[in-house]
Amino acid sequence: MRNRYLERFDNRIRVLVVGNNVQNYLKRVLKRKIHIYRVIPKSRREIELILDYSEYEKLLEYRSVYEIHVLGYMGKKRIKDKFYQNFLLLLFMGFGLMMIILFSHVISQVEIIHQDKELRSFLSSELKKYGICKYTFKKSYQELEKIESNILKNNKDKLEWIEIVEYGTKYTVRAEGRKLNQEKEVYQYQHIVSRKNAVITRIDATVGEKMKFVNDYVKKGEIVISGEILLPNNTKVSTMAKGNVLGEVWYRVSLHYPYVYQESRLTGKKREVYALYFFGKRFGIFDFHQYRVFESKKKILFSFNMLDIQMVREVQYEADVRDEIYTEDILEKKVSSYVSDKLKRDNPYIREIKEIKVLKQNSDEVGVSFQLFVRVVEDIGEVLPFSVDHLENLPN
Repeated sequence: MRNRYLERFDNRIRVLVVGNNVQNYLKRVLKRKIHIYRVIPKSRREIELILDYSEYEKLLEYRSVYEIHVLGYMGKKRIKDKFYQNFLLLLFMGFGLMMIILFSHVISQVEIIHQDKELRSFLSSELKKYGICKYTFKKSYQELEKIESNILKNNKDKLEWIEIVEYGTKYTVRAEGRKLNQEKEVYQYQHIVSRKNAVITRIDATVGEKMKFVNDYVKKGEIVISGEILLPNNTKVSTMAKGNVLGEVWYRVSLHYPYVYQESRLTGKKREVYALYFFGKRFGIFDFHQYRVFESKKKILFSFNMLDIQMVREVQYEADVRDEIYTEDILEKKVSSYVSDKLKRDNPYIREIKEIKVLKQNSDEVGVSFQLFVRVVEDIGEVLPFSVDHLENLPN
C-alpha cells in the first residue's frame, strides 16, 4: 500500500487555474469525476490544484475560457525536470568538484628550510627521487614516514634527521646536517686568526708567537697567534701555529614571546581503534569515545591507491594539553633562559653566557616583543694557512 501511495505521489502535478468564477470551473471538473487531491484558493480569480498527471489532460478538455498554468511537478518527475533544466550547471559543478578534489591532492609547493644552500639543493634532488616535487600527487602519512626513513638510511653521512610536514597542498621540509667528528685539516704553515670581532679573554699559545693579548680588541681575520716567529737574532721562521683563543662576543637578539604557552604531555593512557581514510579524510569505525587530544601511531591494514582509500589500525596515546599564562615580569625572566639555551644549542663555540640585557620591550595583545643585548665568551680561534717562498727551519 505504501509503495502504491508513493508511486501515485510521484505522478502528481501542481497547476494554477485563472479566470472569472473559478469556483464554477472547479464544480464542473469535480462533476466530471476528475480526482483532485488538494484545492488551494489564491484569490477570487485564481486557485491552485494538485492532481495526478494522468488527470491533467482531462483538466485541459474543460478549461474553456480559463487559463491553466503548470506550477511544477512532484516526486520523481519534478527531480527529472529540474535535472534537465539545470543539466549544464550540474555538469560544470560536477566537473569543478572533480577538479577541486584532484588539485587538493597535488603538491603546489615544496619548501626546504635550511641555511645551507648545498644541503637544500641535495634534499631537493633526493625528494624528487621519491616523487615529492611540484605538480605531483601528495603522499600518505605512512609513505612520508617511509620516505624520511629511506633518505636518512641512504645518507647517514650527511643527515642527522629530516621531517616532512604537510600543510594543505604544501610540503615543508626541515632537516639537520650531520656534524661528523672529522679531523681538522693540518697545514704545514698556519696562523691562528679571530673568527669574529671580539675582546680577547684568554690565549693559550702552544706553538707560534702571540700577536694579541688579553683585553685586546680584535677584528675578524686578525692574527692572534702567528705562525711566523721572529728569533732573537732577527731571523724569521715559519711554522704551524697552535693554540686556543677565547673572546667576548656581543649579539643583538629580537624575539616575540606569547602570554599563553601551550604544552602537551602524554597521560600514559592508550587505546587501539580502526579508521578508514578516504581522500585524506578520517572516518572512525565505532570510535565513539575519542580522546580530546591524542598522538597516534598507524599501521596500514589495506590500501587502494587509485581511490586513495586506506584502512588503518591506530594506537592512540592520550595527551593532556595545559595552558600556562605569563605576566610581563615572568616573560622577562623566561626569555633570558630561552635565549641562553638557544644560543648554546645553535652555536657550539659558545663557552659561557656572561650577560643578557633587555634593551627594549613592547607589549601587544598576544605577547611581548624583546630586543636583547647578549655578552658571551666564545672560542674565536680559526686556522689560516699561508705559504712561504723557501723552506725555513729552526736552528739546532
